Amino acid sequence: MSLSQHLQVLGAAVQPEELQHGEVAPPRVELCPRLRSTYSPRLSWTDPEGPGGARAGGTPAWARVWDYGPTAEALGLSLAPNSNRPSRYGLSGLPAAGRRQVWRALALLEEMRPLLSFWTVSLPTAALLDLNERDTWALFQDRVRKLLARKLRGAGLPDLVVGVVELQPRRSRATGIPCPHLHVVFQGRKSRGAHWALSPGDLDGVIAAGLATAGVALPAGIDGEAFLKSAGNVQQVRKSVQAYLSKYMTKGGNDTAPHVGGSAENLLPRQWWFWTRALRSWVLEHVFPVAFPFLCWVHARREELQELGLIRLRVLDLPDPRAPLTYEVNWLSTSHLAEVVGAWQDDQWDADWHRNFRLSRWRHYRSQTSLATSTASSAWWSGACSAFSPAPMGRR
Repeated sequence: MSLSQHLQVLGAAVQPEELQHGEVAPPRVELCPRLRSTYSPRLSWTDPEGPGGARAGGTPAWARVWDYGPTAEALGLSLAPNSNRPSRYGLSGLPAAGRRQVWRALALLEEMRPLLSFWTVSLPTAALLDLNERDTWALFQDRVRKLLARKLRGAGLPDLVVGVVELQPRRSRATGIPCPHLHVVFQGRKSRGAHWALSPGDLDGVIAAGLATAGVALPAGIDGEAFLKSAGNVQQVRKSVQAYLSKYMTKGGNDTAPHVGGSAENLLPRQWWFWTRALRSWVLEHVFPVAFPFLCWVHARREELQELGLIRLRVLDLPDPRAPLTYEVNWLSTSHLAEVVGAWQDDQWDADWHRNFRLSRWRHYRSQTSLATSTASSAWWSGACSAFSPAPMGRR
């Protein structure tokens, strides 16, 4: 059974019960295709210096992430969005939220690895200089994404596409300008025995259309064909698709500091990652809220569960020293998570059985006591009535 099918089954087991009228919703913690959940066992995560005390006109970084827990023993997580939007996105590289969404998508795509294509787009330096002068890298990237998805749909395939942008470190140092290139994963064929839906020539046409939208002209004739062949490279995903892309998100290709404020800042992407609507919907179908009692049960037994090898727990190193103590649970696999859920349900069943057993004994005791009291009262009332009743009158 695939990961997505396993998650559908486990999602029904860990989802919280529907809230009744007037009940307060507990802080939200999620189970996602990466099989990881993040939470914090804290009561109050407000800014100790007051709203905006840490930053003029804003809140500290962690205050935008965390919400308040209802009790001192409670756990919780809130994914509140940041309301302070910068004027220019992308100057800090790939954000953590984007990296998390890409990993979620790759976890689901992993189950269809033989059908996946890995496409790299690396433009020559001359084309990058033209894009920088026109400030149209964003137009080129957006056109490539949309046209690729359209071609896949036209070939009868679902447009399951995810991509990241990387700055090539060595090339950027050699040229003195940021050199972005694209790494894109998409479903390239319907089944193992089927032909690939898009040929290298089709993908070269996508690059050509993207450059035309961005205002960059191709060399004429054979030089233009050589230009496109050197710009694009497509291959089948043979190993872990997560390994293909994760190295580009973690190896340092997102270092924007040397280029911020420079003459080639326009080549820094506004959007460092992208995915299609179809892939986004597929991922969100496999993001489940975790039942709060289940998470509390796991947290209370976290050391025992780790010793049994059922979970792996770590404390996140958050940059803000005032941020709350934050745990990340790695559920390891769907089978491990199923064992933990089963143990929790058995424990809950045992607790309910003992509780019901005690209640039944209490009801039995109360019924016996009430019966004895009722019998004694009836006997006393009968005696009292006989004592006060008048003697029968004799016949005169």
